[in-house]
Amino acid sequence: MASEKSSCPITITPLFSGSSGNAILVSTEDTRILVDAGMNCKKIVEALNMVRINPFDLNAILITHDHSDHISGLDVFTRKFSIPIYATRDTWSGIHRAEKKPHLPSLDYEIIPEQSFSIGNFDIIAFDTPHDTTGSCGYCFSTVSNRAAIATDIGYMTPVIFDHLKGCDGILLEANYDKDMLWNGEYPYYLKKRIDGNNGHLCNDDCASTIAALCKAGTKHFILGHLSKENNLPQVAERTVIRALEEEDLIRDKDFTLRIANRYVPTEPLMLGGSL
Repeated sequence: MASEKSSCPITITPLFSGSSGNAILVSTEDTRILVDAGMNCKKIVEALNMVRINPFDLNAILITHDHSDHISGLDVFTRKFSIPIYATRDTWSGIHRAEKKPHLPSLDYEIIPEQSFSIGNFDIIAFDTPHDTTGSCGYCFSTVSNRAAIATDIGYMTPVIFDHLKGCDGILLEANYDKDMLWNGEYPYYLKKRIDGNNGHLCNDDCASTIAALCKAGTKHFILGHLSKENNLPQVAERTVIRALEEEDLIRDKDFTLRIANRYVPTEPLMLGGSL
C-alpha cells in the first residue's frame, strides 16, 4: 500500500487533450503510467520523447473508455512496446473490437471500479463516469506524498466522482464545451443534445463550479482538459473557471493554480508536492 512506500511526488503531464486524441502521463520518479492512447503510435512516441520518456519505460497504460479518441493508438503501441493495459470489462470488449491484430493476452488486466490496485509507487482506484459508452471511468492515483485524479468524458458531476476528487492535490478535469457556443454552433441537434446530456461531456460552467468547490475543500492545482475544438476556446474555459473562483474570493497563484491542456503537444508538467 502507498502508506508503506517512500515519499513519491506525482507529476501530471498531458501529452494530448481533446476530441482529436487524448493521452496523459502520470508519473513519479520510479513509476510512469500512460492514461489513454488516443493518438497514433508515432505521435505518442514523439510526445513521450519530448518529455524525455522512453516508451519501453512505461509501467502500464490505463484506459478510461473505448472511444477512438482514447484508444486509437493503443493497438499498435501495445504490440510494439508490450506495455500492460488496464481497463474495465466493458472497455476491454470495445478495445478488442477495435484492434486490428491481437496483442499478448498476458498484457491484459481487468479492473473493477472502487477496487484499489497497485502499480509501482501508485495505489490506484477507478471510479465510474457517466458517458455514452459502458465501462467508462476516471482514475485516482495515490502515493504517500500526494493524490491526483484524471476525470474527463463526464456527462455530469456525480457525488461519487466528486468524492474521489475531493482532497486531491492536483486534478485534470474536463471543460469540454461552452453552452452558448454549442447551442449556437453548426452541430446537428442530435449531437448537441448528446454532448449536453447526462451521458455526454462536462461544460465549462459545471467544471467551474466543481473546481470552486474542490478548491474550497483543499485542492490547489487544476488542469482543464478535453476542450472541444468546435464548441470551446481555451480563453473561454479559463475565464469561466477564474470567474467562479473569484466569486469565492479565491486568488489565482495564491489559492490555486490553473492551466489548460494543449490539444496537440505536451503541456508543461504539473508537479505536485511543492509550494504554491
